[in-house]
Amino acid sequence: MSDDQNEAMAVATQILDSLLRKSFDDVRWLLEDVGDEDCFWEPAERCWSVRRRGQAGKGWGTGDWVCEDDWPPPNPLPVTTIAWRLAHLAAWTDVYRNWTFEDQSLDLRHFEVPGSRDGLAGWLCAAQDRFRARVDVLDDAELVELRPAHYGLRLPIHRLVSAMVVEHIHHGAEIGLLRDLRRGHARVQPPPIIEEPL
Repeated sequence: MSDDQNEAMAVATQILDSLLRKSFDDVRWLLEDVGDEDCFWEPAERCWSVRRRGQAGKGWGTGDWVCEDDWPPPNPLPVTTIAWRLAHLAAWTDVYRNWTFEDQSLDLRHFEVPGSRDGLAGWLCAAQDRFRARVDVLDDAELVELRPAHYGLRLPIHRLVSAMVVEHIHHGAEIGLLRDLRRGHARVQPPPIIEEPL
């Protein structure tokens, strides 16, 4: 590999880490003023949410609470609450970490789902921290190593990490919109943090 290629790969590693950090931090910012009522608000008739076992439809979770879900998915899909999106993001962040960097043992059947905003947000932040810790120690060559995805393909690490960036941007935008719809107004975004160029 030439020096130019090595330098380009180092920049790619830094960019991927920066995107991951930004997508995680943006979701945390969105949650700063979201309470339990916001989290479990249902904007449509019979949403998918996080519910007590016995009150929930089909879903996953090992404890008293269930994240409603079904496979194959119904058509049309139900609208989902902020609570559902937090459980979804937290669980899949842990699954992707486990399958990309560890022993490929985790799936949705292994998780105890919290039944509060604080529990769900805490799980998500911890899952993000665990995922970032694994990405932070990657060296340049590891970005292109193939790893098994939970859905059967073998993909380069950079594709699996990028999937987490996309998931957080996608569901973060949905969380922000639900929060704003519930309140009838948007929250002003803080000014962007200008980082030093790479």
